[in-house]
Amino acid sequence: MSDFLYQRKYQILISKNNNTALDVSNLRCTFHIEKTYHTKANYSEIVIYNLSSETEGTIISEYDRVIVNAGYQGMDSKGSPKQYGKIFDGNIIQCLRDREDDNVNYKLTLICGDADNFLNSAFVKQTMNAGITHRQMINALASKATITTDIGRISPDLKTTGLPRGKVFFGSPKKYLRDIASDNNASFWMDDGAIHVEKPTDTVAGEAIVITPETGLIGTPQMAADGSINFKVLLNAKIGLMTMVKLDNTNIRQAKLQEKQKPTMLDQDGQYQAYKIIHDGDTRGQNWYTSIVGVSRFGKLPIQLSATNQDFH
Repeated sequence: MSDFLYQRKYQILISKNNNTALDVSNLRCTFHIEKTYHTKANYSEIVIYNLSSETEGTIISEYDRVIVNAGYQGMDSKGSPKQYGKIFDGNIIQCLRDREDDNVNYKLTLICGDADNFLNSAFVKQTMNAGITHRQMINALASKATITTDIGRISPDLKTTGLPRGKVFFGSPKKYLRDIASDNNASFWMDDGAIHVEKPTDTVAGEAIVITPETGLIGTPQMAADGSINFKVLLNAKIGLMTMVKLDNTNIRQAKLQEKQKPTMLDQDGQYQAYKIIHDGDTRGQNWYTSIVGVSRFGKLPIQLSATNQDFH
């Protein structure tokens, strides 16, 4: 195992009004974070143990956002964190106060959603003038909704033909973003509070992250019946949604074909794109893993990017 995978590093911040932050990293914290390529908010459960009653009450009544940074201490050859960074940034939806079965340790569970406010509560009432392009529509939906948000990766190949006539956008911005993506054979999703709209043919920035036992691979990658690749690694913040990863195909256990099922193929270059990520961690326990579902970017996997615009969890 590489030397940069030895010492854990983490920071759990609870903030309010995007300015005051409470660092609870010195307490035992656990987290379960799910990020999936869809138009629902990414989800997390953050559990904080044995807060003082005063601090716990303040968090419940005043705080509205959680940021989790996690990974390992090591640096790469350029002096940058090799496997550490932000793995979740979202708003608090619900606070649950409880105690462990031993009746000694208390815990506060924070149910959180990434971009939940924008996806489920934002409203837009905006006239889009004739001639406006899809990219300009996305910018307007992000900045003119009652709850604004950031812009992430947007395909450079969206249609440039403008609206033939003016149109009033009235309702959830999520609906219009889905329509824009569908009209471009692209997909829309949210991550870290930002809008992403990309096409299957878009170039992925950066080199694929090589996954081996030396870089944190746990166990044997498994091909599912639909051709997706499921594998687990030591917690890696550098693997985000739609990140390219590279696996050794000879180490992948292929699925047994079911009756009348067409055979699926491994990617010829061993390159897979992360469609679902689950981070599980315990700052005082052994749990410190990232589970990934990868899909071949260039192979013949019968999963279409455009089909993932439907809601699923």
